[in-house]
Amino acid sequence: MNNQDIKQQIISPGNDLGQRMKILRKASGMTQQQVADSLGVSRPAIAFWETGREGSARKHIPKLAELFGVDPEIFLTGHTQIDIPLVVSPDEHDMIGLYRMLDASRKVSAQKWLERQVKTQQKNLEKLT
Repeated sequence: MNNQDIKQQIISPGNDLGQRMKILRKASGMTQQQVADSLGVSRPAIAFWETGREGSARKHIPKLAELFGVDPEIFLTGHTQIDIPLVVSPDEHDMIGLYRMLDASRKVSAQKWLERQVKTQQKNLEKLT
């Protein structure tokens, strides 16, 4: 596999969709054959989609969402929007607002930075006890 193939695999929307399908299928305890039977397609079609070769997978998203009991949006973005009531301090509210302004890669960086800060704080507290 050359660098171009690797780059294409990394940025392929079909690959993301296929990975999400595979994760949800396995989490549901279903085989490729069971999913194929539910959708009225062949098992090789499911294998084809799960390896990132999209084919006609997108037209089956509503049925897949129903089958796995998830919002269809999860197949497209990897997450779904759910309103959760939460009480936050003004500082936390500001942090959430700033976080939401970040692009996806910076969100990951921010999360990792926060995790490192918490670990450092925990280690310092352990030294004191």
